[in-house]
Amino acid sequence: MKISLNKVDENRLDVLPVDMEIDIRKEYKNITRHSGRMVHVIDWRIALYINGNKLDEDEVFVEEEFLKSLICPGKYPMFTCTCGIFGCGGYYVEVNHKDDRLFWLTEQSPFKEQFVKTSNKFAFSWNQIIDFLEELIHKFDELKSIMITHDLNFQYDVEIYRELIKEMKGRANYNK
Repeated sequence: MKISLNKVDENRLDVLPVDMEIDIRKEYKNITRHSGRMVHVIDWRIALYINGNKLDEDEVFVEEEFLKSLICPGKYPMFTCTCGIFGCGGYYVEVNHKDDRLFWLTEQSPFKEQFVKTSNKFAFSWNQIIDFLEELIHKFDELKSIMITHDLNFQYDVEIYRELIKEMKGRANYNK
């Protein structure tokens, strides 16, 4: 499937901000007949917005697929069900690259709110995508700090994101 935008949409650029919702709680772990202890549990979720409208919270953003889509255009399972099984409720995003833009064509409206009037086609400048990645790295750095403070392991390799930003900035300078 090739993404095409009509003349009216060609110059329109969308904005993709990110936020991270973090909840810290305590619960009992390793409960045996004789012992148990309270440990911190950190629940977190990435919240995406397009043009100020929050994407459906029942769909989970898959960062790894997003990163792959920045390297090579194609169809990616970028959103999955909250249960973690793509087939349960996820959807694909068709990604196309141009010199100055990245295009998304979603299989369905990404917004939960019915009042959001939009198509399922989105165009982002590469600079906006770089800003998005830098903000995502910042959010992961905050999460890492919180997890280390509570003696929890942080599982994400944020350096991959930093390397991708360097590559994208190099490509942007090359195309100028």
